[in-house]
Amino acid sequence: MHDPRYPGYGVPSQAYPGSGGPGAFPYGADPGSPRPAVVQMPRAHEMGGQGQIPWVRYPFYPTAPFYSTDPNVGYQTRFYSGGIIGTDADYVVNTEAIRTVQFDIPCRLIGFTGAVMDTAGAGFPVGHDRRDFVLFRLEYTNGDRLHTAARLGSEVLGSMERPGEIGGTGWTIDQGASVVLGITPLRTNLRCDITLICLEMRGARNFSGR
Repeated sequence: MHDPRYPGYGVPSQAYPGSGGPGAFPYGADPGSPRPAVVQMPRAHEMGGQGQIPWVRYPFYPTAPFYSTDPNVGYQTRFYSGGIIGTDADYVVNTEAIRTVQFDIPCRLIGFTGAVMDTAGAGFPVGHDRRDFVLFRLEYTNGDRLHTAARLGSEVLGSMERPGEIGGTGWTIDQGASVVLGITPLRTNLRCDITLICLEMRGARNFSGR
């Protein structure tokens, strides 16, 4: 079969949820039929709600993470961090250094702060943000990238007065997972500290309240 949205080649009917082929059930299978494997990611216009208002608007900033309605789940703010310094063995100008941050508790990553200083006491050019002397990116250890490419620090790293928020509901990090900080120094003798602002989710422990 051919789908007019994909001229020049056929699209198997199994690529669509439901039993009616393209357009019958744009996202979600017919309740009366088995749910087949979805081998093709739905397009944006197919992801709206069905049988109701398809889209609604919510603020994107400030970041508003999900909170559980389970009364046994608690929350605690924690600052995770990583960084580089000019004496590190892998400190090479214009070469990315990798720092891994481990998470033992599930959390939502809310935003970033970052600071850069010259450990030799040298000054920075007037009018330049110190954070722009490093490039930064973050990705999950499974390869899922929050930043699709490394960019100048001032673009992605905020300050404690004004954190660089992720937006939306934040970025969920599961228990036992790690993230990779990719930091590229653009000159010698720098110290760069990066802090990850996280909201930890703490479940009930193995004790009874009786």
